[in-house]
Amino acid sequence: MSEKIALVGGNEFRQNCEPMDRALLAQFGKRPRVRILPTAAKESPRLAAQNGIRYFEKLDAEAEAVNILNRLDAQNPALISLLEKADLFYFAGGNPIYLLEVFKDSPAWSEMVRLWRRDRLLAGSSAGAMILGEKIWDPGQGWREGLGLLPGLAVLPHHAALASRWGVQEMLGSLPVGFILAGIDEATALAGPPWQVLGVGEVFLYRAGQISPTPHVFKGGQDVVFPNP
Repeated sequence: MSEKIALVGGNEFRQNCEPMDRALLAQFGKRPRVRILPTAAKESPRLAAQNGIRYFEKLDAEAEAVNILNRLDAQNPALISLLEKADLFYFAGGNPIYLLEVFKDSPAWSEMVRLWRRDRLLAGSSAGAMILGEKIWDPGQGWREGLGLLPGLAVLPHHAALASRWGVQEMLGSLPVGFILAGIDEATALAGPPWQVLGVGEVFLYRAGQISPTPHVFKGGQDVVFPNP
């Protein structure tokens, strides 16, 4: 296994997420080590961390929080060193712009990428999924540069609710031609490579610049083929 990613559509750490997360954990041996980053839960990060720890321990994982909660924390060697003992990093949901501002060009993010390239799995839910793309949507402001782990891709979480609220056509119209916008349902992951859908919902792949914005739709258990330009 190398350079694996799981983009989760939101509502993490809930019972209906268990099949999805068990599939992710199954890539490791017994008691996989999960490190939860509750940064995006800006108003209640401790609660988000507790929920994640309790949830993953129920799934027989060893779960701990890495409380990188602000920009100074993202430069703290003591906190960054906690990332080493992880099989899976999990960005919890919350405020995507705040999460981006904490991690972008930070020592913590550099270390996560280094470890990810050495067979860790990097998962993010909602805000945590959004920041991993090349572009991130800031409602009312438009597109910003994300962390860029997935070039040419942007994430639309909570697809059933946000596709109409944020306006898929507006989002696509302001993306560079050829970009993929991945709409992901809650309790559902676009995971790979090789890419597949895990969980109870669906994944919707839109390509910017197409005459019709009709997405390619993939259900849980299906392999994902990205649409051609």
